[in-house]
Amino acid sequence: MDSLIQDIRYAFRTLLNAPGFTLVATLTLALGIGANTAIFSVVNAVLLRPLPFADSDRLMSVYTMNTRHAEEPGTTSMSYADFIDYRAQNHSFEDLATYYGNDFSLTGGSEPLLLRGQIVGTSFFSLLRVQPAIGRGFLPGEDQPGHPVAVISHALWRSRFGSDPNISGRKIELSGNPYTIVGVAPAHFQFPIGSRPTDIWVSSSKDAEIKNGEKPLLVQRGAHFLNVLGRLKPGVTREQAETDLSAIALSLSQSYPDTNLFEKSASVKQVLTDLVGDTQRPLMILLAAVGCVLLIACANVANLVLARSISRSREIAVRAALGASKFRIIRQLVTQSLVLAALGAVLGTLFARWAVSAVVQIYPENLPRAQDVSLDTKVLLFTAALTVLTGLLFGLAPALLASRVNLNEAMREGGRGSGGSARYTRLRSGLVIAETAVGVMLLIGAGLLIRSMHRLSHVDLGFAPDHIITASFEISQTKYKPDQQDRFITELLNRLRSIPGVTSAGAIGQLPLSNDDWSISFNILERPLPKSQHHSAGFYQVSPGLFETMKIPLLRGRTFDEHDTRDGKSVMVINSAFQKQYFPNEDPIGKMIEIGAGDGKDRERWKTREVVGVVGDIRTADVAAATRPAYFVPIPQLIWGAPTLVIRTAGDPNNIVPELRQTMQSMDPDAPLYDIKLLEDYLALALGRARFETMLLSLFGAVALVLTTVGLYGVIAYTVAQRTHEIGVRIALGASRTHVLRMLLNRGLLLTLSGVAIGVIGALGLAKLIASMLYETPPRDPLTYFVVSFSLCAVALLASLVPASRASRIDPITALRYE
Repeated sequence: MDSLIQDIRYAFRTLLNAPGFTLVATLTLALGIGANTAIFSVVNAVLLRPLPFADSDRLMSVYTMNTRHAEEPGTTSMSYADFIDYRAQNHSFEDLATYYGNDFSLTGGSEPLLLRGQIVGTSFFSLLRVQPAIGRGFLPGEDQPGHPVAVISHALWRSRFGSDPNISGRKIELSGNPYTIVGVAPAHFQFPIGSRPTDIWVSSSKDAEIKNGEKPLLVQRGAHFLNVLGRLKPGVTREQAETDLSAIALSLSQSYPDTNLFEKSASVKQVLTDLVGDTQRPLMILLAAVGCVLLIACANVANLVLARSISRSREIAVRAALGASKFRIIRQLVTQSLVLAALGAVLGTLFARWAVSAVVQIYPENLPRAQDVSLDTKVLLFTAALTVLTGLLFGLAPALLASRVNLNEAMREGGRGSGGSARYTRLRSGLVIAETAVGVMLLIGAGLLIRSMHRLSHVDLGFAPDHIITASFEISQTKYKPDQQDRFITELLNRLRSIPGVTSAGAIGQLPLSNDDWSISFNILERPLPKSQHHSAGFYQVSPGLFETMKIPLLRGRTFDEHDTRDGKSVMVINSAFQKQYFPNEDPIGKMIEIGAGDGKDRERWKTREVVGVVGDIRTADVAAATRPAYFVPIPQLIWGAPTLVIRTAGDPNNIVPELRQTMQSMDPDAPLYDIKLLEDYLALALGRARFETMLLSLFGAVALVLTTVGLYGVIAYTVAQRTHEIGVRIALGASRTHVLRMLLNRGLLLTLSGVAIGVIGALGLAKLIASMLYETPPRDPLTYFVVSFSLCAVALLASLVPASRASRIDPITALRYE
């Protein structure tokens, strides 16, 4: 231990005696370690940190698998009727619970308040093993008619109800319906975990009621909209549970072919895996990329350490001559590298704190668990382990090489001959080639993402998002019956159109780019299919004027107008993809289609509709996905709650927000207006993840380019310093300055080309890893590979030019007296 402490003290003295070397090496390592710490903090928060529930690894998300499109099966949410069967028949879960999102307007205060809510099953809180901070959770039977109860969030309890300790039993009104508060959730409880915190959880009692003559949702087996959460029994694996539920799914498909024919299996995923979704691969690629930046930093510092080891060769030779063993020399040199790495880690951690804040700022809202990103204990332990690994990476090879010192040569020449030895030259050149290769792979990855991002940001959305502001609102379902809701929306749109600066206005039930995508079945009446084989397509409820407001082009027929009311003819508009798939060689105008959606007692009337128009295709929240068949129905004929307002203005849309609020307030003071956003904000969010990935990988590529350039410059500059005597002799014997310049540039170019060649081969081999992150850009895009290779060679030549030019101007007389 004493000798180790002595080595550490000596390492600090040595580093203090070389402040330039220490500063450059520390900054280089701090950049690499800090960047890795910052990205690992994101990976840790999103992928590695358990969910904040007891035995969260036993919590599962349950879906049915829809094989209607056998080549691309997908998971499907569940209906209440299916859920009841799965819950009763399975042998794998302690319990199952349903949940789905629903917004409410809370009235009774000075102004209405929008609440982000979840409608949940009665076993929801007990399944999560969460005990409310005040009151209780839900009881069996409170999912039946006449038992509307709610648990509110701790934040809502404090902000709206003044932390009232006697809140349990209090009556409130949500969207015109009475509810009773039975509990307050713990302070930090949130489920589902997402970017929008939940304010209230209500029982599914209302879903068991008969509304407008419709069957209760509880018995509509074809109404798939529920998320299902389950907790595995002890000893049951996820795979066993999936097999168990798949057997139930197969049985249901045979018993209910009209609704379940294509749902013959089930999917069971850990809730964390389900939450992360397809985020895992991009984050791991980013972590690998920032690891490559650290490798390049280590290569640069290793080159610095090599150069310093060469200058210390006489000192090392004296130590060896005085009896120091090879192991003792290696340990002392490695200790110095570890001390240097520790200094870099301290500075890197400070850099990481800033970097984490920056990453959170650019972290897109639709990526999960942004609020959990921090430098916790696990991240700091990762940094400590990374520090040791880094010190060994850049310090061990130079230490091993330096320990093999030739005593006679070192003592006789003071290190100059040693410095020019082949083994040092090979190692330094190898390090430059390696970091060039890694840099090429990073730059190619960044180049591919940049090309992909450019194409994605210029994709044809099918509508014009500029100069459009959107807003959502809630109106009481008891105060306004469907026909009254229709009149309210029509009057509201008319008033909005009269606001100065507004050029047009409309409303839509499922706003594109907002993740509110619905799919509803339909049947073409002139070639009907059995109910079990009905097709499905995207579904939108729109007001007259919506197509014109969003500038969705009309291709054939007409759009909706003021005549398409509840008393008018039942009509629909289809998109181009719908026509191409279902009416490829015929005119769809006038065709009769039965849709799987209706409204109230006149449901059958509203189901059969005539196609009156064809419009262009539009993109949904997944901008990169191909457009799919979709159909549109007029809101007056099929209204399910308040739609989203879409308003186009001549100038800045934000300027009309005060008038928008005033108009809504004048029509109904109890109707909250919320989510007032530009349509371009939704587009930015849809592109957020791709932009986040592109930005970070491009940043890593830029850092790699700088470090690689600096490394190459250092090698050429050191080569010039070591060969000064030789260069002087060459010039004295008649070699031209151009010849000397070309000789050194060729040296730099050879190292660069070697690294580029290896990097391109590596990038080609790893191309498939990045394919899922690209849009309309092949992972082996020749143009990207060429541009990156050419650019890096050009930068490398410039890096080599400075020391090479200096060498070509060496005075032979001075050089011949060198050392």
